[in-house]
Amino acid sequence: MSFAAIAVSIVLFLMFISLIKEWFTPELTVFTAFSLLIVLGVLPIDEAFQGFANPAVHTIALLMVIAFAVQKCGIVPKLLTRTLGKNKKPSIVLIKIMFPVSFLSAFMNNTPIVAMLTPIIHKWGIQHKISPSKLLIPLSYAAIIGGTVTLIGTSTNLLIHGLLQQNGHPGFSMFQFSLIGIPLFIVSLLYMIFYGQRKLPNNKDLIEAYQSIRKDYTVEVKVTSNSLWIGKAVKDVNLRALHDIFLVQIIRNNSSITPVSNYEVIQENDSLIFSGNVESIIRLLNLKGLELPTVKEETGSMSEHYKSNLVEVVVSHSSPLVKKKIKNSNFRAQYNSAIVAIRRNNQQITTGIGNMTIKPGDTLLLLAGKDFIKTWSNSRDFYLVSGVETEEPISSGKSKIIIPTIIGVIALAAFQIVSILQAALMGMIILTITKSITTSEAKKAVDWGILVLIASAIGIAKAVENAGLPTLLTSLLNFENPINLIILCFLLYFSTLVLTEIISNIAAAALIFPIGYSLAIQLGYNPELFSMIIAIAASCSFITPIGYQTNLLVYGPGGYRFTDFFRVGFPLSLLCMITTVLLTVFIWG
Repeated sequence: MSFAAIAVSIVLFLMFISLIKEWFTPELTVFTAFSLLIVLGVLPIDEAFQGFANPAVHTIALLMVIAFAVQKCGIVPKLLTRTLGKNKKPSIVLIKIMFPVSFLSAFMNNTPIVAMLTPIIHKWGIQHKISPSKLLIPLSYAAIIGGTVTLIGTSTNLLIHGLLQQNGHPGFSMFQFSLIGIPLFIVSLLYMIFYGQRKLPNNKDLIEAYQSIRKDYTVEVKVTSNSLWIGKAVKDVNLRALHDIFLVQIIRNNSSITPVSNYEVIQENDSLIFSGNVESIIRLLNLKGLELPTVKEETGSMSEHYKSNLVEVVVSHSSPLVKKKIKNSNFRAQYNSAIVAIRRNNQQITTGIGNMTIKPGDTLLLLAGKDFIKTWSNSRDFYLVSGVETEEPISSGKSKIIIPTIIGVIALAAFQIVSILQAALMGMIILTITKSITTSEAKKAVDWGILVLIASAIGIAKAVENAGLPTLLTSLLNFENPINLIILCFLLYFSTLVLTEIISNIAAAALIFPIGYSLAIQLGYNPELFSMIIAIAASCSFITPIGYQTNLLVYGPGGYRFTDFFRVGFPLSLLCMITTVLLTVFIWG
């Protein structure tokens, strides 16, 4: 092996380990690997940054902004709420969720769709006495499948399209993916109706579960007239230095103070709400001037305020809170709320919260202040699940501009009047000129981490190709007759799927593509055959909650265990693999 091949192999190995161990965020890991290849001289600078100039990357960025504008309209949640109606028959509910969600995901980024609809479906399930765990995995799977229906349905499709164009191939048209995506949707819908729904757990909602055990972890302490704390600030009586308990709320004159500032002055008759280790809280009663309220007082104060102020959120991949201990994150001041419970791996954590290190996908139960929604709506740090209404949708006049604009973008690209990039640029121009979206909103809409990840992955794919690794691999294989072609397609699909589940769909697609393209050229097949298989396999991630971001979004709110995804998703993955391979070989082979 040449120096280039050895260097690329070592860098890829280190990248895999980092992604699996989650030492850094995926975009930082992949960008670091990309940078190492440049430093080692394996990837020439003039070729390295082709990924950042690839039209697919810019198209994805523009589509993120357009999708954000649609999200602003507020029309999607309203339509889904009306569609769901009151029918509680499981098969009908699944159809009402999966069909519209898959349709939307065919033309919009599926992550914001799931983030936008999770609160709606969660609330609808609670209102109709259906566990959200019966609904949220189907929501995620429908969004994933919908992304396979069109070229713009997911960033993976556009990445493979861009890599094909980078190799001198015209790439895919808008609806070529529909030849595979529509059959996959039908298969997945039938699977969930007749089998998958039976394997879904029936879990308690986090707020409901917390309310049922709240008294085991929460105590209300009343400040009497002879208390030494009266007239002193919270920080002055060391209430922030308590080891395994924390002050989450003060109830004063039948109103709630949440979160409690360090400078809040304690007054007579204040009710202090502590959460954490109850034994430690009880020790506070040894202090003069503190007592437990009567049962009647407690029922009339703490329970009512807790019920109205509890909010459930999911930590996003891009949150600056990730890998930070809660006690070091300045959470109360930054988000105007206090964390009272965390759900992780279907475990509800209510003690020792300050020492917890936050991870993407953690579900936080917050006791929120009155300004929480304003703070949240201007943040990409987490996704709302339940507890408060989202911001008001924009005016119907703007909606009448945004909806036709996205329809026009899709039509222009579908009929190949202009390229997808040109159509997206035209849509962006219309939205900015009409002030349907502001500059600050456009910046907020773009997930820069994803763009860096995709551009870096394209550069790494080029390094893999330059090092001759695909040629080295294909020289060890000898597939000549049709039956061996089918076996090869299954191997490509399976390899991409495994990498997607353990690292990320973008990295998996970028690393497998050079191998698939090299095989197609060497064996004389249409490159679209293997490219389609790789794109679909990289998207159809159902087996683990970490393989695809939409799965991680519903992981905590649904109260799922890791094994729930495997139990429901593994048979569906097999069905999708068989369907995809047989159809692609029939159409392109």
